[in-house]
Amino acid sequence: MFDQRFFKITLAVLLFHAGLLYLIQSGMGRKMTEAVIAPEIIARIIPLEQPKPAAPEPPKPKTETPPKQVKVTTPRPTPQQPKPVPQPVAALPPSPTAIEAPPSPPAPPTPAPAPAPEPAPVAAAPRAVGIGEIQCSPPQPSYPAQSRRMGETGKTVVRLTTDETGKVIKTSVVSSSGSSRLDNAAVEAVQRMRCKPYMDNGRAIAVTAQQPIGFELN
Repeated sequence: MFDQRFFKITLAVLLFHAGLLYLIQSGMGRKMTEAVIAPEIIARIIPLEQPKPAAPEPPKPKTETPPKQVKVTTPRPTPQQPKPVPQPVAALPPSPTAIEAPPSPPAPPTPAPAPAPEPAPVAAAPRAVGIGEIQCSPPQPSYPAQSRRMGETGKTVVRLTTDETGKVIKTSVVSSSGSSRLDNAAVEAVQRMRCKPYMDNGRAIAVTAQQPIGFELN
């Protein structure tokens, strides 16, 4: 079935649009629109007047304060008091009950400084004498076997030093034979020597002498 209500609503909408279109074409719609729009408001801006600067206040007159008066007072001299005179004190007689202080003991005597130790006597160097003056036994060197095979010969001079008893206490090679083996054999022979003490004014002293020893192959 055809809905009459829908048909009515559709017809009403078409008529409204047709009438609105007619009004627009005829100019009545334009007048209605202009009547609805509010008229233009024209506003004019008026500048404000700037406030005038206030006049400066006149300077106030300065009031000078009078200087304060200072009262000067002169100090009065104070009278000097006389100095007290010391009164003489009468000497009192010694009291019989007074205890006399014992006398201080005498100071101990200062010890005498210890005597400085005497310096040790410096030993004098042994006197150099001839080998014949000390009467030593003849040296008996042993010929080294290697030196004998190699045919080494030569003469060694040995310096010896004897003490107060005549004992040989020091030896040194003065002149070498050219072979250290022969020199060592000569030194050993001199160390085995026996000598007599050397007397000087009845006193035995240490002496030094030189002993030559030769090595020759027969």
